[in-house]
Amino acid sequence: MKKILLMLMIIGLLFTLTGCWGKKEIQSQIYVTGIGIDYDKDEFTVYIQAMNFANIAKQEGASSLQESVPVFIGESKGKTIQAAISKLEQKAAYPLYFGHAETILLSENAIKEKVKSVIEYIGQDPFLRYNSNFFGTTQAIKDVFNSESFFNYPSLYTVIYNPEVLNRNNFIIPVQRYNKFIATYYEPVGSFIIPGIEINQTHYSEGKDSKQIPAITGGFVISNQENKGWIDKNDLSGIKWTSNEATIIPLTLFDEKVSVLIIKPNKVIRVLKGNKPTYELMVRGRAELIQNEDNIGIDKIEKELSKKVKSDIQKTLEMGDEVKADLLNISEKAYRYHLNEWDAAEIKSFDLTSIENIDVKIKIEKSVNYKR
Repeated sequence: MKKILLMLMIIGLLFTLTGCWGKKEIQSQIYVTGIGIDYDKDEFTVYIQAMNFANIAKQEGASSLQESVPVFIGESKGKTIQAAISKLEQKAAYPLYFGHAETILLSENAIKEKVKSVIEYIGQDPFLRYNSNFFGTTQAIKDVFNSESFFNYPSLYTVIYNPEVLNRNNFIIPVQRYNKFIATYYEPVGSFIIPGIEINQTHYSEGKDSKQIPAITGGFVISNQENKGWIDKNDLSGIKWTSNEATIIPLTLFDEKVSVLIIKPNKVIRVLKGNKPTYELMVRGRAELIQNEDNIGIDKIEKELSKKVKSDIQKTLEMGDEVKADLLNISEKAYRYHLNEWDAAEIKSFDLTSIENIDVKIKIEKSVNYKR
């Protein structure tokens, strides 16, 4: 009798255990990796990019690269972002799963007119992650999603999905994730630059066909919840010296006769006392000399390096003054640590006259050793 009761208890417990009855096979869903949002004529257009198993699987061996894999893109319109997404879900052959979305791409119009709608939608969707890559573009979103990588690798191996590699080896402007944008959007000082993606067709080719490679060419500036417009990367060149995020920055001097690598430049901001906050900006860095075709003296190269870095910073400050935005986020230091000395309005009044001094020192610590 005891054995029968024990068996009944065990069988009853088995029914309370969770199992895999509700599981979904991996091939029974469409895994969305990128979302694009455009806005035009009072209507949103939402694009999704998804990868099939051939895209997602690790590329191994040359045989896997011989044939390109098509990119899956969905497109739908709606009066709201959710309405457009719902239409995509209704017309899809399999359920759309957004939990693996890694990139959010906005059109220029969406950035100009509907950033708050984007923020509201992403904040309400339980599957979209705040650590997604965040980009904008002046080109058609569908064209950007259809851009290529090298050797027929999938889009996951482009800057759209893997910007860290570019930032680490050839820093242009910070590629920061969506959570950083949200953290700074409502701040009364400083700015956030949404990296701008454009397709480059002039530098690479395979066989006789040019490759359409996505590249960062500038950024959209958001400051104090306002869109300040698009700025070319050349006018944002000062950011790479003051972001404290750059690891390696290549630079050429003297009509490209000298090449150096700047390693981990570091900035320090000093807040100076006065009727309104003013600042001293100091940049320090070390460099490796890679090429010196005319055997120019080290002292002369170091002087030219410091001059070039200071010029880049000055150019970006002037561009910020033109669009009325603190592109280098210098005023953030006073806002964080000196609100007892000035009010927010005085700190927000940052302009070119707020910079008292720019002090740059780059030291060459290593020269190239030729192979023998």
